[in-house]
Amino acid sequence: EGSRLNLYAISAFTDSSLSSIGSLRRLTFLDLCGSHHLTDQGLAGVSGCSALTYLNLTWCIKVTDVGVEAIASHCRELELLSLHGILGVTDRSVDALAGNCKALHSFDVNGCGNVKIKDRDYLFSRFPALRCTLIHS
Repeated sequence: EGSRLNLYAISAFTDSSLSSIGSLRRLTFLDLCGSHHLTDQGLAGVSGCSALTYLNLTWCIKVTDVGVEAIASHCRELELLSLHGILGVTDRSVDALAGNCKALHSFDVNGCGNVKIKDRDYLFSRFPALRCTLIHS
């Protein structure tokens, strides 16, 4: 069984604080909601957690497509991903996730004003396992 790490609402975490997380190969659950100082560099480290199935990046406002693409490339077992409130992500992130994360069944891009894909049917066609999606309207 995998490990869980809940860092919910601990905004003091920085990229350097998170650099060693990537060595946690059995980590399946990671909640970084509210990590306001997390950037793409920190996410690159997190992408070493290839067993992740749950990743909450809600309000990680310094994250961009670059970081999400790193996650999509290396964390292919993701089942739940929240990017809620991140303006730095666009349709590039959606495309990267659709191409790599086939198990994704819950996807939150609500509040991501730069994600222009709003057609639920399109999202369900790109993510075959998708059961729940929240999109910014």
